Amino acid sequence: MSMDGAKALAAKVLTDKELAKQVGEAKTEAEFDAVVAKMGYTCSAEEFEAAFEEAQKNAPLTDDQLDQASGGLSIVGVDYAFTAVQTTKM
Repeated sequence: MSMDGAKALAAKVLTDKELAKQVGEAKTEAEFDAVVAKMGYTCSAEEFEAAFEEAQKNAPLTDDQLDQASGGLSIVGVDYAFTAVQTTKM
């Protein structure tokens, strides 16, 4: 089988919801092989699982994920200049 095919399939599954659904619905390795062959890829289920985990780790964050992770304060229409002042005792 082909690890390159597995990586290509994993990348495609991350962006194609229909293909992800078809791959996810495959209950046996024979069903998985049929879906993969129909799409023109060659890889085993084990190769795909490894490639998919790697692809998920390396995938860029979506806008929704970035919104959830970002912090701070946003006040529309107000522009404040924040400065830090260091004070010392002499």
